[in-house]
Amino acid sequence: MNTSFALTLIHGYLVRESYRFITNSGEQVNRNRVDDVWHRYIPVKVSLLVWRLLRNRLPTKDNLMRQSILHVNDSVCATGCGITEIATHLSLDCEMSYGLWLHVWNWVGLSVVPPGQIHDHFTQFSFMAGMPRGAHLFFKVILFASVWVIWKERNNRIFNNTVTTPLALIEKVKLYSFLWLKTKQTSFNYCYHDWWKHPLHCMSFY
Repeated sequence: MNTSFALTLIHGYLVRESYRFITNSGEQVNRNRVDDVWHRYIPVKVSLLVWRLLRNRLPTKDNLMRQSILHVNDSVCATGCGITEIATHLSLDCEMSYGLWLHVWNWVGLSVVPPGQIHDHFTQFSFMAGMPRGAHLFFKVILFASVWVIWKERNNRIFNNTVTTPLALIEKVKLYSFLWLKTKQTSFNYCYHDWWKHPLHCMSFY
């Protein structure tokens, strides 16, 4: 059954086909990457945000423009850089997000060459080469916290007209990631100062 039939008013609809219609971006997607976003340590709303990001289904300004919700003149990035707000730019390249990622790398004490694509960035960060397998989950938590902070900052700039510096945003990443781990991982016995100061040490026993 095709989606056009599944969504007609005469014949009604099937939930399965409607779901495919809504979530299909028309692009080929690596399902292993897209579906590897659900974990009990990470709040569902955050996993859903990352899931939508990997499918380019967030209401970024370019997507809203394609749906005729925004005019082309209103499509510039919320950071004020003058570039069209697309998912890759907002998440990785603009001054706000790039500045945050630099602070994240510095915090975890690693030097890397960040990829230019969201899916590659997701893979690199989640499965950090050379790190113990048990540390991968911690990096994923940090990654998801960073994406969450970037999206919330974007919305704050649009709807609340407030601006937070990358230096302040990294503190939010540290706090969110710590709270998620502390709440869900009963064997995570470190205090916030330990996590804030030495994240790699806190990962060393997993």
